[in-house]
Amino acid sequence: MKKILIITPYYDPEDFPINSFAQQLVKDKNEVTVITGLPNYRNFSFYRGYSFSGPYKQIINNVKVLRVPIIPRYSNSKLSIFIFYLSYFLSTSIFLLFFSLIKRNKFDHMMSFCGSPVYVGLLTNFFSKIINCQNSQWVQDIWPEGIESTVGIKSNFLKKCINFLQNLMWNKSDILFAQSDDLSLFLSENTKCKKISTLYNPVRIENISRHKELKSDKTIFSFMGTIGKGRSIESLIESFNSLKDSNIFLNICGDGPELPNLRKKYTSKNIIWHGWLNSNQLDEIAELSNFFIFGLENLGRQSHILPSKLQTYCMYGKPIICFSGGAPKNLILNNKIGFVSENFNKMDMIKTYKIAINSTHDERMTMSRNAINTFNNHFKSQITVKIFLNEIE
Repeated sequence: MKKILIITPYYDPEDFPINSFAQQLVKDKNEVTVITGLPNYRNFSFYRGYSFSGPYKQIINNVKVLRVPIIPRYSNSKLSIFIFYLSYFLSTSIFLLFFSLIKRNKFDHMMSFCGSPVYVGLLTNFFSKIINCQNSQWVQDIWPEGIESTVGIKSNFLKKCINFLQNLMWNKSDILFAQSDDLSLFLSENTKCKKISTLYNPVRIENISRHKELKSDKTIFSFMGTIGKGRSIESLIESFNSLKDSNIFLNICGDGPELPNLRKKYTSKNIIWHGWLNSNQLDEIAELSNFFIFGLENLGRQSHILPSKLQTYCMYGKPIICFSGGAPKNLILNNKIGFVSENFNKMDMIKTYKIAINSTHDERMTMSRNAINTFNNHFKSQITVKIFLNEIE
């Protein structure tokens, strides 16, 4: 049995891969403590049942969860995002200063889940020394590209500072876990860390139906994810809209800052805007879909990142249309689970849609089976935890 401390800005009820990872660790007879903030992700306030008064201590699925006070992200403005990041970092630093002294020699391993803000890895670098245990970082994002593509950064000096701190925390880590093979290779070639391993993000597993025979002349595409800035989401909608085929439909499932504008701009009856849906509603959409759509305009080193949406698509077991390069493209092509267009040229995207529409039933079923096999071989929490425990021994 291992005693493991996880530092993460987000945790249950916020929906992130770290949830199923921590829960699987407990199922495998390990003792897990998570230090996180009060839940507020994409809610623009605290989740129901949470406030500045707590609760700050919970047991969720046998995982001990300790929360620190934060100022929630009240909007998508740069200032609001900065205040949230800063409040989390300061609160967690102060808490860990006392916690690590009290809990010295009480943990075997300390891991940071390094999404945004990525600098949570610095906390693990420093406080694991006080606790006196091995440390690791599960790299989920790369800055400054990660924030440059969302909120924008113009200062080259600031970019250099961000990159310096990021390289510092990577180099000081005992183990770096990368969430794609592409990222593993990049970290191996660009950091001083001596131990680097691929650790794919796991996804939730529900009782879902797969390979449902869709007895219809309709072809249904489904996009699930954030409706954010960048040209990828609008490009895939615009190219779909240009097909002008009454028998094809596009589900757009998700919320984000660009949803109101895009919904107003694209009013075709063949484009169905669902907004935010819960997991059961997404399962129903997935069951009736012929293809999933993934679009990501990579910026620099962000091409090494593998968004968890692709793991979820594989779980559902349907062919994937991928408008992206880098790690997403390699996943699709290496496992033969869909169609790829590496750029956002309108004609190329339309051509990719048409290739998918004209594919045979047998071709689609083969891709579906390949997607399920990819999920079973790489993206289950049991597999992720087994790799993790082997690496930290």
